[in-house]
Amino acid sequence: MSLIDDIENSSTDNLKDKQKPWAEISLDGGELYTGVLDSPIAEDWSPILRGFGLDPDVFEVVGDQVKMSKWQQSKRTESGDRDIVWLYAYKATFRRKLSTAISTVDIDEIRKHVRKWKPSKITKPVDDVPSTLLVCWADWQLYKSASGGVEATTARVLESFDKTVQRVKELRKLGRNIEGIHIVNCGDPIEACDGMYASQLFSVQGGLRDQLRLALDLWTQGVQTLAPLAEYASFTSCISNHGEWQRKGNKSMTTDSDSADGFLADALMRVLDGSDLIDEWNIPHDQMVMQSEISGVNVAFHHGHKMVGKEIDWLRGQSLKQLKEVGAEPEIWITAHRHHLKMTDYGGVQHFQAPSLDTDGSPSGGSKWYSDTTAQWSTSPGTLTMLIGHHDPKKWSDLAVL
Repeated sequence: MSLIDDIENSSTDNLKDKQKPWAEISLDGGELYTGVLDSPIAEDWSPILRGFGLDPDVFEVVGDQVKMSKWQQSKRTESGDRDIVWLYAYKATFRRKLSTAISTVDIDEIRKHVRKWKPSKITKPVDDVPSTLLVCWADWQLYKSASGGVEATTARVLESFDKTVQRVKELRKLGRNIEGIHIVNCGDPIEACDGMYASQLFSVQGGLRDQLRLALDLWTQGVQTLAPLAEYASFTSCISNHGEWQRKGNKSMTTDSDSADGFLADALMRVLDGSDLIDEWNIPHDQMVMQSEISGVNVAFHHGHKMVGKEIDWLRGQSLKQLKEVGAEPEIWITAHRHHLKMTDYGGVQHFQAPSLDTDGSPSGGSKWYSDTTAQWSTSPGTLTMLIGHHDPKKWSDLAVL
């Protein structure tokens, strides 16, 4: 039975009940019944809502969920005659407004603004807040035979030095206020000779002595090329798995401090002694995590080979460990080891994974073990660079793989 029939078929007493308005109100909306009205509702439900104590600025009637009844009823006039009048009743659903409604006029104005918009002219303002260019050398694995071998890898490394010099020039033209250069060995500068995987002893192109000499030559050349590009320069080294010494049966026989990464950093510091090229050295003893304050931002470095379980859980745990040990929790994490570029923003911490230079970007290049076990490979070999500092709300900007 329809609302019309329900009302028209009601007795006088029941009709009085039907004429009573009612509302079922919850936090986010509800239903209402207007009772019997002698005139229709046009479009403005504000008086009805206010009648139930509802603010029309907060609540609105759902237009496609309104039911209306309309019927005729006899009415005695002042002369004693009877006349026919129309009566109305509405049942409607109302809800809390999700957002402030935008009128058609406002929408048209927005569209006009969009159509008239033109790109602004490029200006070159200099950043008021300085920043530091972070340069991440990762996974060169010198003397590995893949992707053209040591000659091709060396060429890629030298090319990245040249691209980094050009990158600094480009950033300064954009107005970046670069106060420092921070160079990081993110690990695995050499391939080592045995113990990482079954075929390593048979595929490596040179002995450990040759690998260390070439790595030291490249590190020296890299620092001499990049350090003069800013007033302040710093160098950090991370301990890595291919740099572990005194291995037997794939197990280290000495401590983590017995490392090619640490030795090469020690040697580099001695080679450059007196040159004033590097203002700050961050050389590990046996620490797996190295942390530096770079243009006011706490950045942590780890090769990545000790990262186990869920990445976010590992990062959170290590961040709390750093807070306890060095008194500052990292805001940015840099790792390597997995040979491909990745950036993950966890909110509380931002994680960057540096790509490698041991590959030419082909499926057969880079780490065969990694490709065999994961079916993944890096298509973008290069050196990870970015600006670090409070010049940007993210505390980093201008990321580029060179």
